[in-house]
Amino acid sequence: GRDRELILQDDLPPNVLIFKGRPNLERTICGIITGIATGEGLPEELHNKVLTQTPADMRSKLLLEKALSIYTMDQLYAYTVKASAYHSEGIEPTADTVNYQGVLSTMRHLLGDDYELVTDKITNNFEKVNISGDCQMDFNDFEFFFNLMLEGSNTQESTSMTNVKNELMRHTICHDMFKTSEI
Repeated sequence: GRDRELILQDDLPPNVLIFKGRPNLERTICGIITGIATGEGLPEELHNKVLTQTPADMRSKLLLEKALSIYTMDQLYAYTVKASAYHSEGIEPTADTVNYQGVLSTMRHLLGDDYELVTDKITNNFEKVNISGDCQMDFNDFEFFFNLMLEGSNTQESTSMTNVKNELMRHTICHDMFKTSEI
């Protein structure tokens, strides 16, 4: 058969699991029993959707951290240089600098739907870094901007970020327990 993505209009009840292929029954049953015995990773807990209930600002930080785990700062900067050249609109970009439109393009790419929710923060942080007001940043400014985007505003937010990361880790571990086997 052909692989097709299952599109569901409504959320499923927490007691329904859908497997994309033939499940590894031993792993699945052991995972269910372990979950019941320890009380951790039960479907009711997963149904709370930790990530979607997280504020956009915090989700954006998690997404940017993930981007940094995949790409180096040099790669992100090079991508933003290309985006800046694309969005120059007739203005000759300075070699190896990024502009405001290029930074917005990169953030839009990295943050997806959350981009619209944190546009003000992006603009404010860009303005903090762009002291000269020429809407251009070199690598050091870009790295400083990126770090501003990752900063927590207070201790409570840092604690919340840690809690969200721990919940995501638990979710991943539980998801891996129920992962299907390839045949």
